[in-house]
This record gives sequence, structure tokens and C-alpha cells, in this order.
Amino acid sequence: MESIKNVRKINKNIYLFLIINLIASFSMGIFNMFVGIYLKEVGYQEQFVGNILSINTFAIAIASIPSAYLIEKIGRKKSFTLGFVCISIGSSFLVIFKNPIIIILMSIINGFGMSIKSTAEGMYIVENTCEEQRVSVFSTNFVISNVGMMSASFLGGVLSSYMGNYFSPKTAIMYIFIMSSILSLIALIPIFFMKEPKKLKSRNFKDCIKGYISILNKNVISFMIYNSLIGIGAGMIVPFFSVYLKYSMNISDGIVGSILSISQFGCIVGGMIIPFISARLGKQRSIIMCQLISIPFLLSIAFPQGIFIITVSFFMRNGLMNMAMPLIQNLSMEMIEDKDRTNMSSLMSLSGNISRAIGIAIGGFLMQNVSYTAPYYFTVLFYIIAVSLFVYIYKQGAKIKKESLCINLINKD
Repeated sequence: MESIKNVRKINKNIYLFLIINLIASFSMGIFNMFVGIYLKEVGYQEQFVGNILSINTFAIAIASIPSAYLIEKIGRKKSFTLGFVCISIGSSFLVIFKNPIIIILMSIINGFGMSIKSTAEGMYIVENTCEEQRVSVFSTNFVISNVGMMSASFLGGVLSSYMGNYFSPKTAIMYIFIMSSILSLIALIPIFFMKEPKKLKSRNFKDCIKGYISILNKNVISFMIYNSLIGIGAGMIVPFFSVYLKYSMNISDGIVGSILSISQFGCIVGGMIIPFISARLGKQRSIIMCQLISIPFLLSIAFPQGIFIITVSFFMRNGLMNMAMPLIQNLSMEMIEDKDRTNMSSLMSLSGNISRAIGIAIGGFLMQNVSYTAPYYFTVLFYIIAVSLFVYIYKQGAKIKKESLCINLINKD
């Protein structure tokens, strides 16, 4: 009964944000699935593919700082509008023009657009919810993201196979990108109905930079390192899933899309059950458990045993590794004061995406010069180090909390 009451109280801004998140996730899903295949079809090698994916992710990371300033200076609505226009322009022009310089530039523009949504996400959810709703809303937002990505993988694969009957593979993918770009502009409708916070206090650029300095304590830096290690590991493999499946296992775009959509469904299932796991085990223990159990399934992908086994491995790996993300977002927002949410959200995007960009560059190099499976072994290593660091952070946090409680009890006595 209480949960029903909480749902009724959810701010309308949250529902509108979930809609634009669905559209952004669909666009990102199309980009991630097809940009590698498209560039390969046009004639570029794996390393260039890796460089474009890396530049796009690096743009998302670096743009998080000006995005944080823009969100505060011109407001949420105008920032989201600018972001989706950039996503649309970047996605469509990237496939219309074949020049490598223009491809790089469009990748950057697309990344800037994505950075606005990425930077605002955690801050926007926290400022439009009460504490009791947040795990549930973060989880719902995560599920919506993966519904968008899953839809992109499935529909993209089906469309590519169908349009392949009438067009060349690269032309079919070009039309899919253009359709995705048009869809991105539909996000301007829910953005129009959003409302700005009533007590919005914008900061100038100098104060915004000071905000970063003020939150960089030991706990935040450790958390950023953990986030970066996960980002490097994910960057080496995730953007290359479609390339790995198509060229390593020699399967069609339709099957690639089906496998990736099933793997995204794993994230949806995980996002739906993580609030219950968190309520029973706590946020920190849930993160540790999910990420550790995902590692054997990641190794299984590197040793493919046929379509069925690799599909199950993708489903389990994606579900387990990613279902912890709502909790990680929530924990990061709880580490700082309300006024610093934009800065922390920006730092999470910065550390996650710069490290992911580094991982993509490494992954592309390893796939071209070593083997398609080599990045998976390095990812396992980075994940193990990251989870070990998180365990250390968790134990230190518990120790500090215990000491603080003892001091308060002594003072009371």
C-alpha cells in the first residue's frame, strides 16, 4: 500500500524524463550496434572503428563538464533540447558523409548530445524524488534505458535484414541511422512539458569549478577510481559485441540483433529485481555480489560453445553486471550535499566515459593485432581489481560509520 502511495506522488518530471531516456537509449543502441559494422562495410579497419567509438565516448566524458555548467546556467529544458538536436545531427551526418574527418566530428557532436542526458541523469532523478522513492526510480530508469537498447538491437537487426533484400548492407544501415535521428527529435515534445525546479540557483562557471574541488575527498576519489576500472573493462568489450559476434562467429545481422536484444532483456530483468535484492542485502553487498557472479559468464563468451550457450552467457553477464548500476548511481548521489549533485553527476560521467574511451581504444587494438577474444581476459582482470577496491571502500565506510556511532554514544553519555 505504501509503495502505491509513493508511485502516486512521483513528480511528473520523472515520467517525462523516462520518456526522453527511452528515446536517447534507443538512439545509443542503434549507434553502438551499427557504427562498427557500418564503418567496416565502408572499408575501415577495426582500429579506426575503435578510434571512432573511443572518440565518441571521450566526447561524452569531456563534455560532461560544460554540460554541468549548461544545465545550471540555461536550465534543464534548454539543455536537454540542445542535447537531442546534437544527437540527431551527429547520428545522421556520420553516415551521410564518408570523409574520416567529418565522421570524427559527427562522433564528437553525438557524444556532446549524449553527455547532457548522462550528466543530468543522477542529479535530475534525485531533485525530483524523495529518499524513499530513489532506489525504485533509479531502477525504473535503468530498466527503461535497457528497454530502449533492447528495442534498438532487436528492431535494428530485423530492419537491417529486411532492408538488406533491397539495399546494400551499408545503405540499409545508413537509412536506419537516419530513422533513429528523426526519432531523437521526437524527444523535444516531452522536454517541452518539463518544469524547471522552483528554487533553481544557477552558479557561474567559477563557482561550478569550485564545486568540483570541494567534493574531491578520499571517498569520492576512491569511488571514481572504482568507476574508472569498471569503465576500462567494459570499454574493451561492450562496444565491440556486435563486431565480435558478426566477424568472429560469422553470423548474420538478424541473429546479432537478437542476441544483443536478449542480453539487454537480462538488464531489464536485473533492473526489476535489484530493489528487492538491495532491500535484503543492502546496496553495497548487492553490488559486490552481482559484479562478481557476472565474471564466469564473461569468460564463457570468450569460449563460445554455440549460439545457445553464448546467448545465455550474454543474458547473464549483462543482467548481473549492469543491474548494480542503479545502486552505484544512488550511492554516488548520497556521498555529497544537495548543492553538489550536478558536480558529482558530472564526475561520474567523466570518470566512467573517459575510462570507457580508453578501454575502447585498447579493445580495438587488441582485436586487430592479437585476437577477438583477448580483450575479454583483460576485462576480467579489471573487474576483479575494481570489485576488490569496492570491497575496501565499503569496509572503510562501515568502519568510519561505526567509529562515528561510538563517538556519538560517548558524547551522549
